Amino acid sequence: MTKFSHVIIRRPGKSLCNGITSAPELGQPIYERAIEEHYDYEHALEQCGVDVTVLPALEEYPDSVFVEDPAVITRCGAIITNPGADSRNGEKDEIEPAVRRFFDGEHVKHIVVPGTLDGGDVMMVGDHFYVGRSASSARSSRVGACPVPRFRWRRSCTSRPA
Repeated sequence: MTKFSHVIIRRPGKSLCNGITSAPELGQPIYERAIEEHYDYEHALEQCGVDVTVLPALEEYPDSVFVEDPAVITRCGAIITNPGADSRNGEKDEIEPAVRRFFDGEHVKHIVVPGTLDGGDVMMVGDHFYVGRSASSARSSRVGACPVPRFRWRRSCTSRPA
């Protein structure tokens, strides 16, 4: 079982209330409650013994608290995604400097146009990745739930990023 030693999180911004939702019936998030829950989340991660990198809120990107979408991180390297929602596309540029603290350029890859991917649509099981089809991932491709072959830089992986 893979154990994580580093985690990247981003504080929610006040603009969180303007984010994308697929469940409008739940109402808008309450910013003050989101901040409380996020601090609890951060402290729970710290209690698990992981090194937590906390990024500041990005008001221009309401959904940027969901850092799993602009970057898929593995023990081998990272994939900077190309979110399908235009309102989220700039998040990839904001997350990359934090990702590069853990991986060199050879171990950071990018999804490029016309490809789209939200990392939240990716599930890693062992050395296989399953990509779910959603409105923001692989809209125009034939991708469904399928294994993705190992990255060619797999042999230089370590259990802890440098």
